[in-house]
Amino acid sequence: MTDLTAPAPAPAPAIEPKPNPFARMIGVLFSPDPTFGSIARRPDWVVPLMLFIVVGYISTALILPRMDWGAIAAMQEEQIKAKNPNMSQDDLDRMSRMSAAAGKVFGWIAPLMGVIWYLIVALVLWLAFRLFGGEGTFKQAWSTTLYAWVPLFINGIILTIVAVLRGGLVNPMEMATLVKSNPAFLVDLKAQPVLYALLSSFDVFTIWTVVLLIIGFAIVSRVSKTKAAAIVIPLWVVCILFKLIGPAMQSLRK
Repeated sequence: MTDLTAPAPAPAPAIEPKPNPFARMIGVLFSPDPTFGSIARRPDWVVPLMLFIVVGYISTALILPRMDWGAIAAMQEEQIKAKNPNMSQDDLDRMSRMSAAAGKVFGWIAPLMGVIWYLIVALVLWLAFRLFGGEGTFKQAWSTTLYAWVPLFINGIILTIVAVLRGGLVNPMEMATLVKSNPAFLVDLKAQPVLYALLSSFDVFTIWTVVLLIIGFAIVSRVSKTKAAAIVIPLWVVCILFKLIGPAMQSLRK
């Protein structure tokens, strides 16, 4: 005889559909909380990483031929002559060719170097959040970092389009202000290199990425957004300080 008073069996938990990486890339921009919640439950990384690399190489192929290596050479010559006015023109020309060659090599390896940078960011943030009582696996942190990088990925696409459409050569030293998304274009790079580097760090797309890292790691690590911000923002400030070392040394050599 059936016991009518027995509780009904609990329904089986709904199986979350297989993640759509492209939908997630859009989702982090417009609805980050539910999207990062989905990423925390089912982290993935192959598609966004491959997309970053492929688009990175397309951008390199389009931008490198438009680089004005002569602008860098002229600035280097000016600095060298100030310190060593007796250096021959042949030596200066040789250094200019070496600088141009190094710039081209770096341009072609930059997309792969980007992968190493994403790994470093994910690892540092994962360890920092675990150190301060957060949860989550490295796979979750890795996936969260890649999807939080979407604004900077978009910035790279816009920068490539602007570089192609404007025509002429582009000074590699002024790439940070080719898209007017930060206030560095208000100052002169040569006259104020430290201020230029500082202002270029406060880019709309960079800040957007920092905000997404805060939201994503708060969800993955199961901490408040306030605590997540207290971890992410100081690490971002450290990155800015490292970025200022080169320009500061350049200013001291003047």
